[in-house]
Amino acid sequence: MQRSELSAAPSRIVAIVEDELILREEMAFQLQHMGFEVETFENAAQLYRRLAVVNFDSVILDIGLDGEDGLSICQYLREHNAHIGIVFATARGLREDRLLGLDNGADAYLIKPVDMDELVLILRRLEQRALPPLVVATAPKTGNAKVGAWCLDATTGFLTTPAGREIRLSLSELQLLGNLMKKPEETSVHNELSRALGMMPEEFNKHRIEVILSRLREKVRRETGANLPVFSKRGLGYMFSLNAGAD
Repeated sequence: MQRSELSAAPSRIVAIVEDELILREEMAFQLQHMGFEVETFENAAQLYRRLAVVNFDSVILDIGLDGEDGLSICQYLREHNAHIGIVFATARGLREDRLLGLDNGADAYLIKPVDMDELVLILRRLEQRALPPLVVATAPKTGNAKVGAWCLDATTGFLTTPAGREIRLSLSELQLLGNLMKKPEETSVHNELSRALGMMPEEFNKHRIEVILSRLREKVRRETGANLPVFSKRGLGYMFSLNAGAD
């Protein structure tokens, strides 16, 4: 493990998990000169030991690591911290690999050799990203004001069902559902949902949105027994609605 040293106090701490020494050191060197505080790791075990004492703001992951691979690390990080920024930097450039990486919870997916200017822009965007505030959509009240309420807490990343069951969401799930629940009974178009995921216009991917929401519905149903009231509005986008159905 190597820790960069900067004379000026940087604002964010970035972890790099990369098993190629030269690439790891070069990436760390360039990022530190861009004002980031950087710690580097060769594998998952080193990262996990350090996570016991340090909270990283973002993690840059290779996929093809010895031992536990980057996809598994990504899943672990996202399950334990809905707010952490995760960027894949990998040689795996197939569309299927990219979609799998994003679906596992990554915020961005870059192909080696990594464009450092693009990486810095992504890290800065993650740095500035603001999670949606607490949002609530409430069903018709039947005595107790909280009976029948769906509640999403962006601070903890938990969704509470009308029956009071809680489920932790990944960052992507939190971002999408937060956008939908901020304006219940209204359709959020695909471009709007893409922006909620922090995607640049050229990164727009309708399929990614479909996959995240489909798996979220199944996750809520499997873990809580409730049906998430998110509906597809054909050709437009999605709606969080207690009264509507899918088109």
